[in-house]
Amino acid sequence: MAKLTKPFRGVPNGEIYPVEYKPGHECPPELEAGAFALGALAEWKRAPSKDEEAAQKQELITQLEAAGITFDKRWGNEKLAAALAEGKKD
Repeated sequence: MAKLTKPFRGVPNGEIYPVEYKPGHECPPELEAGAFALGALAEWKRAPSKDEEAAQKQELITQLEAAGITFDKRWGNEKLAAALAEGKKD
């Protein structure tokens, strides 16, 4: 979770009333986009969309195949990237 740089008020998942967050508090992930838009977060790394993840996975698979590195297409992006990094060491 990202830390807030300004006071922020939001309703976290499972709550019905807003919560007042102070600078330095952790911002719940579901409120990060709103906090960033209001300038309460210095930086925010949004989660990639399903399409972006699929495109990244296909790119990793292409690179692994081109390098002749053994892998399983069922692996997630992190494991594919690790296999590519390990294969490039050799």
